[in-house]
Amino acid sequence: MRARIAAAAVAQGMLGLLLAGTATGTAQAATTTYYVSPSGSDSNSGLSPDQAWKSTGKVNGFTFPQGGVVAFQGGQTFTGCLLFDGDNVPASSASTPFKVTSYGTGQATLTSNCTGDYSAAVTADNVSGFQLDNMKLVNGGTTAAGVLLQNQKSPTAAKGLKVTGSDISGFATPSGSGSTFGGQIMVLGYAVNGNSGPLDDVQILNNRLHGATVTSNAGPGVYGWGSGINITNVRVEGNTVYNLGMAAQSTGAALTANGWNGAVIQHNVVHDIGANVTSCGGASGIMTYTSNDVTIRRNEVYKVQPVPAYTAGCDWDGIDLDGGTTNSVVEYNYTHNNAGSGLLAYTSTVGSRVWGPNTYRYNISENDDWANAQGGLFDVVPNAPKNALSIYGNTFFTNKDQSTNKRAGASACFMFGYTSGTWASGSQIKDNICHMANKGTYGKTGQLYYNPYGQTGMTLSNNLYYGTNTGGWRWSGTTYSDFAAWQAAGLESGAVWGDPLFTSPGVGGTCSWSPASGTGPQPCPQAYTLKSGSPALGAGTAVSGNGGIDYYGTTIPGKPNIGADAG
Repeated sequence: MRARIAAAAVAQGMLGLLLAGTATGTAQAATTTYYVSPSGSDSNSGLSPDQAWKSTGKVNGFTFPQGGVVAFQGGQTFTGCLLFDGDNVPASSASTPFKVTSYGTGQATLTSNCTGDYSAAVTADNVSGFQLDNMKLVNGGTTAAGVLLQNQKSPTAAKGLKVTGSDISGFATPSGSGSTFGGQIMVLGYAVNGNSGPLDDVQILNNRLHGATVTSNAGPGVYGWGSGINITNVRVEGNTVYNLGMAAQSTGAALTANGWNGAVIQHNVVHDIGANVTSCGGASGIMTYTSNDVTIRRNEVYKVQPVPAYTAGCDWDGIDLDGGTTNSVVEYNYTHNNAGSGLLAYTSTVGSRVWGPNTYRYNISENDDWANAQGGLFDVVPNAPKNALSIYGNTFFTNKDQSTNKRAGASACFMFGYTSGTWASGSQIKDNICHMANKGTYGKTGQLYYNPYGQTGMTLSNNLYYGTNTGGWRWSGTTYSDFAAWQAAGLESGAVWGDPLFTSPGVGGTCSWSPASGTGPQPCPQAYTLKSGSPALGAGTAVSGNGGIDYYGTTIPGKPNIGADAG
């Protein structure tokens, strides 16, 4: 807006209002929209639909004022790749953002035609306040990324970056590339030119990130890396992420926090991930790596799995706090029907970043590790955590027949490590339900704990176990074949044996909910609420700093129930 004083109002004794700044101040922040249409012309002004530009080349070559908007005609298709940086968007800021969007009816489609290891359909390079909203981006062939957010020039953070309400599909690391760059959205705190340019206030909201089919090579959904943990204040929420088959030798996830410090990943649905993967260190649903203070909550993750069958590889886990992750929480999530573990704590140190302390609480896992690809519904690998690990109030159930799996045996409820060692002080495994009804190669259901190297140091308390013909508890060189033997061993206090009386065990299924609604997947699945008479009712032990509510949003009493239905 321009500054103006209403002379008539002043004459009438009214207070004049300064609506905007001076020519050197906020006057430049006025929103100016530039329209682009297939029926337009690049010789037009672009300042109205009737004067629309025609091409992406015109957009890339124009210098936009502060607060500018580029609007592509909805329902129409454009070809090209867009690059926004300090040259063509020199004055944008988080308070006066620069926006790329659609106008009219429906989403505009941008089909990419750029190539190269670090190519992207839309790049925002050191543009604070960059927003991409209500667009459809499609890989036209060999473009690596859908959206690239980075900072190649400045040591000062690019702030206020948003990708919202868009459909982004088909992007992947080009075949034969030596890089790992590629995916629907790339977030880089270590830019492709090697500059450690930080990013702050990154929001990825209400998008669809996907491939064309379950076995498409597209993927990951959100990926990238930082320089240390220089990507700060990130929110990934309301997204639907699916059909990311990825390449055979992949180590990514549908959603990856890498180098993030302070993040919330919530209300996302993730499914059909990693179909083509045959490597170890393979695909995950949601993963953190060298990140701090990440909260992963209220997501549904399912069918992270090889297709059509398991032949080789590992992982395919639902949610993974991976190497170098610190001060993070996984809570109120529903994982099911993943080929690997529902929840994974990969406790390795990365550089100087020692994993933990981290917490997993009030999650529900149904029929995870169906391929026995990880060995447990909850895995703690590769070694004993050096900072505290808390696992409490979770519900684990499986009734998968694993007798014909490629890997012999059956999944355990908890699987610990590849070495011996002592867990850090403060580590606890409390108030969890392990209902094991799976059937393995040798007729036994999975073991409740599989701790073959005898890791010690964690406090075990008030967990409930149930299953017919179970494999018992393996602890160091001893297998405790029944509950009485486990109790007599004195390794756990307050343990409970018995049918937890779930409402409908095994039929939690897939939830019907809209991630963009900002709620859910709760109250689904109702299958794991406890019926009257359950031995889990009131049989838990109090855990300090427990978050206050259970999976279903019920306040947790001083004497909680065991499992995710703790209230």
